[in-house]
Order: sequence, then C-alpha cells, then structure tokens
Amino acid sequence: MAKRWTEAELRFLKDNAQKMSVQALADVLSVRIDELEKKMEKLGLLGNLEAPAAKKAQTLKELSRHTENARKDFDRGVSALQKKKFDDAERNLTDLIQKYPDEKELVDRARVYLAICERQKKSALPAMTEPEEFYYAAVVEKNRGNVPEAIEHLKRAHKKNGNGRVDFLLACCYAQTGESEVSLQHLRKAIEEDQQHRILARHDRDFDPLRDTPEFQELLAS
Repeated sequence: MAKRWTEAELRFLKDNAQKMSVQALADVLSVRIDELEKKMEKLGLLGNLEAPAAKKAQTLKELSRHTENARKDFDRGVSALQKKKFDDAERNLTDLIQKYPDEKELVDRARVYLAICERQKKSALPAMTEPEEFYYAAVVEKNRGNVPEAIEHLKRAHKKNGNGRVDFLLACCYAQTGESEVSLQHLRKAIEEDQQHRILARHDRDFDPLRDTPEFQELLAS
C-alpha cells in the first residue's frame, strides 16, 4: 500500500532532503527507500549537492579523538533536549553536524533530534493537537526514560500509524515496562504494516527483555 504523506512529513522531507541520507530519512519517516526516492524525485529533491569536505583524521589516535569529540557534542545535545533546554540542544547538535560531517551515523541521528527539537520549540506554546506532534513528543519522552508518558502520547498518535511506526514504538515501550504480551501484539501489527520493522526489531536494544522468548524469536523468524 502506497504511503499517504502528511503535510508535516512533507515539510520534514523538504527541510532535510539535502541534509540526511536516504536511509536515515526512510527510517525516520517509516517508508520504503524506493517509495521515498520516487517522492523525492517528484518533489525535485534528488539534486546532488556536494557534501562539505570533512577534515580527515590521519592516525588512529586522531580518528579516535575525532569520534570521541563528535560523541560528546551529540550526548550534550541529547541531554539538553531531554531537559527541554532547546537552545543548548540546537547549538550542540548543529556544532556536531558542521564540525564532524564525516561521522555519518552520528550526524544522521543528530539531524533527527534537531528536527524534534525544532518541532518541540514550535509546539511549546500551543497545545498539541496533531498525531504527528504526539508521535514526536513520545520519541522525546521515551529518550528521557519517561516511558509511561511516551505511551500516553502514542495512544493519541495511533490514528495516523505511519506504516506501523506508532505500533513499533509502542512495542518498544511496552517491552521496557515488562508488558511482553502487549509489546508483541504491537510489534506484530507494525511488521504487518511494514516488514522493515522485523529487521529493526532484531537490532533494537529495547527488545532485549523479550529477545530470548520463543514468541519474539518466532515473530522475527516469520
């Protein structure tokens, strides 16, 4: 089934098409890569922009220090976001993106959190009303460790499941609260919506409490 794009998702795509990898965009938007590329082509977003030249580390010691510094900026940014210090979060995440463009995995993750930060700043005054707002709020609360509140946000986001992304995040949350049966129910629904969630679940540490159970292993092996 073709994805139904929301206005919020299209805005996110246009804002980040030349900043994030196609794989990272597909993960955030819960869409298959081929479908995402078709949408980007239709919107004229597949232009090749030359990435800024990164300063390459010359030795293993330099490489290690380079990665460590990028990680520190990332951790500071996420910590500030969790504390709702949005200006500090934006500064650290932007510094990471600008100073360490070759740390691709961290940069892609930083862009996701930066988008969440910007969304949270915009929605700080008005009350949340859209499912997408509740979904992104749930992502923030889960990363703070506030899983029960994340679940409440996701219940309000569920009417726009986004190819199973809400069910997948609910499955992650319920696995962390020890409600294994409910977690498996949501994971099953997420996989039915998009088979990519089976692959994601194999590597997501949130499912560690269920990883050795026959039900979880059977679901991932289907």
